[in-house]
Amino acid sequence: MIVIPKDKIEEIKLRASIVDIVSDYVNLRRRGRNLVGLCPFHSEKTPSFTVSEEKNLYHCFGCHASGDAIDFLVRYERLSFVEAVRAVAAKYGIEVEERKGGGGAASDEVARLVEANALAGRFFTEELMGPAGAAARRYLKGRGFGREVVTAFGVGYAPDRWDGLLSYLKAGGVDPATAEKAGLLVKKGEGRYYDRFRGRIVFPIRDTRGRIVAFGGRTVVGAEPKYLNSPESPLFRKNQTLYGLYEGREQIRKSGAVLVAEGYFDLIALHRAGFRNSVATMGTAMTAAHFHRLKGYAGKVYTIFDSDEAGVKAALRVLGPSIEAGVDAMVVLLPEGEDPDDFLRRRGAAALDEAVAKAGALMDFFLDGLRDRFDTASAGGKAKALEEALPYLTALKNVAVRDHYAVRTATVLSLNVASVYEAMRSVGRRKRRAGYAFAEAAPSSRSEAARRAAAARNTRRIEETLLRVLMAHPELHGERTALALRRFNDPLLKGVACALADFLDSGRRDVRALLDEIDGEETRAAAASLLVSDEDGFIEEPGRMLDDCTAKLLDAGKVRAATIETTVKKAREAGLDELAARLIKRIEGGRKKNGLE
Repeated sequence: MIVIPKDKIEEIKLRASIVDIVSDYVNLRRRGRNLVGLCPFHSEKTPSFTVSEEKNLYHCFGCHASGDAIDFLVRYERLSFVEAVRAVAAKYGIEVEERKGGGGAASDEVARLVEANALAGRFFTEELMGPAGAAARRYLKGRGFGREVVTAFGVGYAPDRWDGLLSYLKAGGVDPATAEKAGLLVKKGEGRYYDRFRGRIVFPIRDTRGRIVAFGGRTVVGAEPKYLNSPESPLFRKNQTLYGLYEGREQIRKSGAVLVAEGYFDLIALHRAGFRNSVATMGTAMTAAHFHRLKGYAGKVYTIFDSDEAGVKAALRVLGPSIEAGVDAMVVLLPEGEDPDDFLRRRGAAALDEAVAKAGALMDFFLDGLRDRFDTASAGGKAKALEEALPYLTALKNVAVRDHYAVRTATVLSLNVASVYEAMRSVGRRKRRAGYAFAEAAPSSRSEAARRAAAARNTRRIEETLLRVLMAHPELHGERTALALRRFNDPLLKGVACALADFLDSGRRDVRALLDEIDGEETRAAAASLLVSDEDGFIEEPGRMLDDCTAKLLDAGKVRAATIETTVKKAREAGLDELAARLIKRIEGGRKKNGLE
């Protein structure tokens, strides 16, 4: 593993001009203190891509891409971090000292597995184009997959031999034990191995860096199992990896939407028909990890299913994971018995465009289905339907979305909305661990919901202002601002605030380096948007404004603590001693953390 010294990377970042780098790719024009242009990472008509010459950072207020010059090249040119560092260094005539190390045994193993997969990919491609691949080529042609699309996805063929790949890998210097760990070979007895994929069309599965991390195989004739995937390895986790994400990621970013199919052929058929913003799962339902992965690329996720009973059940199975990930999931139902490949061959791309345009929210699909699954005209049927809906309703993180679907549930089941809210609070009480949080969050009326939403917006404005002032004037940081930064209420801004507090508490004041200290794409994007904001240029009295924001946040913290103490009293009166003890611990922990003892 190649390692570039950290001080050299810092030197390169300081000397590199973000404007110079980005101007090679984006037409920038000045707007106030910053420069703006059309974002190269998603489609837009009004410029939201902002470059701060002062902070040496870029941020898109549309797709939330952000970072420094090195990050830009990694994202735009699809370079590895080391390749991007080299490119920036070369532009400014900086010599880069490289050395091996840093990753240890684990990174060495990963490198060997990547090398084995890359060699296997070449073998499968050669075999598809050779005499052994004739039947596979005919099969692909019969399904409408020509050479161009097959080449684009690196589709290959594993010959029906026990040691075809084994021999090829040995000749290439790959140890069979490494190939077994990569899932390419199967071990049989002491020191004996054979090819895992035999007599199958093979699809390489890549990570977002373009490395082959696994393979999927499909038989040409009627052997079983018809589909075979690589086993999990240090490179590959089926519940986190999506086929086609590498190939489709740029189009997904540009469109702001992604279509999710269920198989290799469906995915390739979608790309062939022009739907390049598509991915596919690999024999598993969508997981929260899958949705989290897509959330960084697109605001809308369209899941495609057959409209038969199995397809409907499969669609409903992904509702929970989508809610857990906080993703706006939509459902596209195709005619019964048709997958995307069938649908496109029979009806064409325009018909799929129309189906996607008519797609509804997965949560709405679930609620509408309650009337089919339960007798909602009877009291017992209503109760059962509501019981099925409650886990999803209480899991919704966004207050506005939760309110919307509480009202929608009441409408579908012909219930009073207050009854739905009471049932939601009841779930919270039963769970105990979420009792206080949900009782506080679920409003008893729409006016109460509006009041709390307005209060949350006001608190967020105060938190944003404090962050902007401190980022523009880090020299004003002190004990009270350190306390206030750890009292934030907004989950996303809280991540930025804690990172900024740690950064400033360590004595550092050059906030351009703050992004390097933040993990998590969403938190980094939020920090970048504040760093490149023009608003800090209009702060007339930063000291007074900082004192004002700090005082309001610290006072709000005291109010929250008092609210918890009141809830402790009520919990004790209701006999919920466990909940009371947990809340007391929370109060004491908050005081200790914030230095109030």
